[in-house]
Amino acid sequence: MITILMSTLGYVFISVAALLLTLIAIILIRALTFKDTTDYNKQVPFEAEKDDIVYKLGELIKIKTVSHENRDEIDFKCFEEYIQKTKELYPIVFSKCEWEITKEYAFKIKLKGQSSEKPTVLMAHYDVVPVTEGWDHDPFLGEVVDGYLYGRGTLDTKNTMACALSALEKALEKDYIPKNDLYLCFGSNEEVYGDSQVKIIEEFKKQGIKPALVFDEGGGIINNAFPGVTKDTAFLGMVEKGMINVKLSYDGNGGHSSTPRKNGPIIKMSKALAKLEADQMKPEIIPTVKEMLNIMGRNCTFLYKIIFANMWLFKGLVKKLFPIFSADTNALVTSTFAFTTIHGGNQTNIIPNHVEANINVRVAPFNSADEVIEYVKKVIKDPLIEVTSQDVTKLYKECSTKELGYEIVKETVIETYPDTIVAPFVMLGGTDAKHYNEVSNCVIRFSPFKVTNEDRKGIHGLNEKIKVEALEKCFEFYQRLLTKI
Repeated sequence: MITILMSTLGYVFISVAALLLTLIAIILIRALTFKDTTDYNKQVPFEAEKDDIVYKLGELIKIKTVSHENRDEIDFKCFEEYIQKTKELYPIVFSKCEWEITKEYAFKIKLKGQSSEKPTVLMAHYDVVPVTEGWDHDPFLGEVVDGYLYGRGTLDTKNTMACALSALEKALEKDYIPKNDLYLCFGSNEEVYGDSQVKIIEEFKKQGIKPALVFDEGGGIINNAFPGVTKDTAFLGMVEKGMINVKLSYDGNGGHSSTPRKNGPIIKMSKALAKLEADQMKPEIIPTVKEMLNIMGRNCTFLYKIIFANMWLFKGLVKKLFPIFSADTNALVTSTFAFTTIHGGNQTNIIPNHVEANINVRVAPFNSADEVIEYVKKVIKDPLIEVTSQDVTKLYKECSTKELGYEIVKETVIETYPDTIVAPFVMLGGTDAKHYNEVSNCVIRFSPFKVTNEDRKGIHGLNEKIKVEALEKCFEFYQRLLTKI
């Protein structure tokens, strides 16, 4: 009997060991064959035109097109000056193209193509955020300092507007006609309202215009942007997270500070916020992130390849690790909660009766506004705290990497920036481009220039500037793009 038992256990052990070795072999073989076959050093003959892009962008930077949430604070004369200066800098564009300036001061420029079947929209916005004290130079300097063009809007996004216009200006000098209709749509209030582009989209709907490619600001070219990857990577935003502001309100037992009661309004609200910070919504890997991991995994070191080549086995692990790695990776796979404002008392010796807080939620494509509200209520478990929502934006669909527009942008990146990986990603911030999902299946968010992480701090921050070489390569990118659309 013992002999039979030992024989059976031995057989089970051998079977388990064989299965384990087979599993290890499958994992290793998949990792060893997990390679990126894209030619990232594709050489295509191209002679970029020269233009005084630095001077032209500098002239636009000098004009203070600052957006404020309070419309009464906006100096619209600066916007009118900007429009006039743009016409002066790009006379061929405005003489050979159809154009209009909307009542919201947005640009809508059209160049008739050989066909109207697959039009392209190139976007940017020329309004900028306010500046604060602490800049090293005039925030609207518009001059080169130590190899950088300096001033508000050099990164966000007068630069891409100037590059698109300069590329078209040079092309029109040689009687350029695009393969399909080309639209240049430049918003005037992206930083606050974003409705200047919405009005243009309404016109597109009426006219039945369905762009095959919409191209706006978004991800950039980043070095060391992914574990185990040392090459530069161009991240193309294929979908944008939604947004909802969740307001928590509580009316309770305030009173004189000399006789405080336990669990007062401020404490009660603080506990609710702490619960929400500790218990985030469930992460998921959407198709855009899955494809990003597929591409980045093929270009990383072998240890990471083992994981990303075998997502059938390690997907659950990745979903658990991404929220831990960093704030950026966490935001890719889940809806995020930012606790932005809290209001309570207004006197030091009075416990307030009313306290309210705001949570800015960036909603992942697989969640909805209603799910966010229900989740908040479930976590805080306090029926006395009122939960309401405001400023809800729509959730928009992902652009597939199978779309022709994606291939066009990818090819243009590789030709302009050799040895740069191209991968899709989720746009974490908000752009005007999201509205175009109503008329297009291919909306891509990408800023086609290379800047350092330190330089990126200038976006909405101090000392915004762009390296002259980076600006010139951005100009080249748009020239190449025009040959493909």
